Parts: sequence; structure tokens; C-alpha cells
Amino acid sequence: MTDTKDIASPSRRRALAALALAAAAPGLARAQQNAGPYVPTPWKIVDEMLKLADVRGDDFVMDLGSGDGRLVITAAERFGSRGYGVDINPELVKLANDNAARAGVADRVRFEERDLFQTGLADATVLTLYLLPGTVTQLVPKILAEMKAGARVVSHDYPLSPWPPERHLTFELPEKVEISGTTRTVLYLYTVPARLGGDWQLELPPALARKNARLSFIQQPFRVSGSASLGGTTAQLEKLIVRGEDVSFAIPGLARGAPARFTGKARGDAIEGVVQVPGGEAPWRAVRLTAR
Repeated sequence: MTDTKDIASPSRRRALAALALAAAAPGLARAQQNAGPYVPTPWKIVDEMLKLADVRGDDFVMDLGSGDGRLVITAAERFGSRGYGVDINPELVKLANDNAARAGVADRVRFEERDLFQTGLADATVLTLYLLPGTVTQLVPKILAEMKAGARVVSHDYPLSPWPPERHLTFELPEKVEISGTTRTVLYLYTVPARLGGDWQLELPPALARKNARLSFIQQPFRVSGSASLGGTTAQLEKLIVRGEDVSFAIPGLARGAPARFTGKARGDAIEGVVQVPGGEAPWRAVRLTAR
């Protein structure tokens, strides 16, 4: 993370970071015995992680295993976002807070000594990770249970198995050889899906039907399936896609025999959007009746 306000001067930024790390080195070596080795994210990968996460000014960026704070601080400097980082190493936590003060963003970011598994994720709209593969895998249920629909997760080098990534990017970086013995770096992007599991009442526009329908969604950790019931007939939803809050699906046979394509946003116990009808489109809404 950035050690100075002058983000237009990368060489100066990196030099200050190196000096700060050198000063903290004795304490870091002691902490590594318990917390594992401290490996800072290369600056190019910091930039690529924030780009892949599409960080914006209204985001709250959280970094688990935040080290010297570079991801959270750079996001605050560059995009004006707020942020929070946790690390089990007290010397790194102090270094990260000092770096935030030097960068002039201490009013928007903070770092604490904390067990990452005991850290609540509900406030984060962006989560960044550079952790061992076993650790990121253990975090998957926590991420899916606590983070809001639409929140983005970017993991450096290790996928959140068995959750399939939405995207992954590969880079060749010479400085990674000292870290991992290879130049290869992979970034994995995930978007937390809306929680749709349960039964919903679907309010259809008159152009499609005079009666309401029933939607039923079965939500597995990484996949959603569903069906629609209307007038005693049940049909499987076609082309069902859930990405964050965005939901789309088709109900066969509604629009003059053709599948009716629904798109909308799920927020809590309601989904609202538009559906294609003969001659244009019309609004639709679904309200959750029961959850499962």
C-alpha cells in the first residue's frame, strides 16, 4: 500500500515503503514465527486487483491479512473509498496505520490487530485476499453468509475453491520468483450472489397473465435453480442467471407461446424489474413468501 500522498511518483512511494519495512524488520521477523511469512503484494498487482474489483468512491474495501496496508490505502488515495484491514501481526498493523497517516487517508481507513476469522465482513463491498490456499477455502462459507449481494472478492494467486470464479487474469511478474519460484500470478474475481432461496409471489403484468404466479428458487452455495407455477402448470426457469443483485430468467409459454424474459434486481425480500411483453416491456415484481 502507498506510503505517501504522491501517487504520481511510484519510485518515491516504493522507496519510502522499503525504508519503513526495514525499520520494522526485527519485529516482523518475530511475528512471522506465529503468523507465517509476510509477503507484500507487488505494486503492479495492487493496481490490477483494484482494477479487477472495479473499486469506486462509495466502496468499503476490506483486506484480510493487510500487511503494510498498501491495498486499502491505495484504494483510498486513488478512488476516495473507505477501508479497513486486519492483520495478526501488531508491528504490521502499526506500520499500516503509520502509512495511512503519511498518505493523508487516516480519516478514511484504519487497521487493527485481529483474527481474520473473527472479523465481520458485512460492511465490505470489496474484499481483497492474499492468503494461503487452505485459508481462502475456509473463508468461502463466511463470505457467502456475511457479505452483501453484489460485493466483489479478489483473491491473489489462490482460488476460493470450490466456488468457481467469475473471471481470472494471469500475469507474468519477475519479482514473484523470489516469493513463489515462478513469474506467474493469477487474480480471481468473485461476486457474491443474491440469496433467493425460497418461494416468491410473482406479480405479472396484464399483458402476460391476469393471475399472479409462484416462483420457487433452490439455492446451493454456487448455483441457483428455479421454477414458476401458474394456473396449475409448473415450468422450469430457463437461462436463470444470478450475478450479485442482478437476476434474469425466462418463463416458457407466457408471451404468446414464447419464453418471457425477466430482468431485475433482488434486494432483500423483493425483486423488481422489467419483462418483455408483446409490443415492448412492462414492470414486474416478486415478493418472498418463505425462505429456505
